[in-house]
Amino acid sequence: MVHARRGLLVLAILAGMLWPKGGFSQSAPSADSADETLPAPPRVLETPPTGMLPAPSSLPPPSVPAGPPSLPPAGPPLGFAPGGNAPFQENGLLGPPGQTVGWFGTVEIGLIDPHVNSHLNSGSNIKAPFLTPSTPTGSVQTPLPPGSNADVIRIFGTQITLPTAPLNWTGAPRLRLGYRFADGAGNLQLEWRMAASQGSDTVPNFDAGGNGLLRSQLNVQQVNFTYGTSEFLTNDPALNRVWAVRFGVSAADVFFDSRAQGQQILDQSASSSFAGVGPTVAFQFHKPLGQSRVNLYGELDATGLVGWTRQHFSETVAGDLGTTFTNSVALRRQSNGVGIFGVEGGFSYAPWDDRCWRFTLGYQWQRWWWVGATSDSNADLTLQGIFFRGEWRY
Repeated sequence: MVHARRGLLVLAILAGMLWPKGGFSQSAPSADSADETLPAPPRVLETPPTGMLPAPSSLPPPSVPAGPPSLPPAGPPLGFAPGGNAPFQENGLLGPPGQTVGWFGTVEIGLIDPHVNSHLNSGSNIKAPFLTPSTPTGSVQTPLPPGSNADVIRIFGTQITLPTAPLNWTGAPRLRLGYRFADGAGNLQLEWRMAASQGSDTVPNFDAGGNGLLRSQLNVQQVNFTYGTSEFLTNDPALNRVWAVRFGVSAADVFFDSRAQGQQILDQSASSSFAGVGPTVAFQFHKPLGQSRVNLYGELDATGLVGWTRQHFSETVAGDLGTTFTNSVALRRQSNGVGIFGVEGGFSYAPWDDRCWRFTLGYQWQRWWWVGATSDSNADLTLQGIFFRGEWRY
């Protein structure tokens, strides 16, 4: 009996432990039933009414949008001036910092000292077809009839070899207009340059009457049409620098002459002109000086021209009884080649962050070889001096 009571007590304790907890309005079905289900877990929050939300089991798993990992804030783009508020670079990643696409222009004024090293000589061996006989002066004719092939220089017994008087310092304008393509594709540029000067001097023992008065003049015109492209290393102020190369075609016209007047030789002149076309190339360099807006600037250029040289010599002398005799010789056309080499250097300054204007002050030197070369003559030209340049949308 005692064992039976203990067994019933143990069963009652086990049944109490396994019996579902209260809180439901109906009793759970028997564990032996076919419809037996596990009891639902306790609810912590009230469930909204049916139809408001789908069942928890039907909700899709939350999605996380894919994307690149977060990066630290980027620094100023290429084209920003150090510490400034320059606009974004308009020329793409392949263009130097700050270059803008579209039209650009340059106006330059040079103060130069031109010098012509002239050795013009009428010569005594000019071929007959290039001789022009003397022309009548008043009622007196020269001894040689028109059309003569004789050497008319020997009429007066000497060749014409006039020097060139020292030329004055003069202003030399230069204009450039170009268009720059996007993404570092380069630019096209049309350039025009002019230099004109004159000067005077005395010629010792010019004739039997003594010294003569010498006047000389020079006129240079040059046009270049070139394609240019730039290359840069980095925007780091310690390494930033820009190289540029230009190449294309150049055309030039150079004229210079000398005229002397004395008491017996009333007038004597020698002139030479050259016109030619040929290739040209130039290299440019810009290097910022630290964090400043000042750049170190340099340029080298070389040009080769092929064209024609024309020279003319004339002389008028006084004769007896107030008569005058005039003689002239013209070398009509002779092929010639001219070499040009130039160098520039100075400092440029960009005062504003928008990189719309840049100003350059420097020194330039340019040499023209064989600009008056013929079988009997030769002449070289040197242009040197300071220049001031303003560039728009550089």
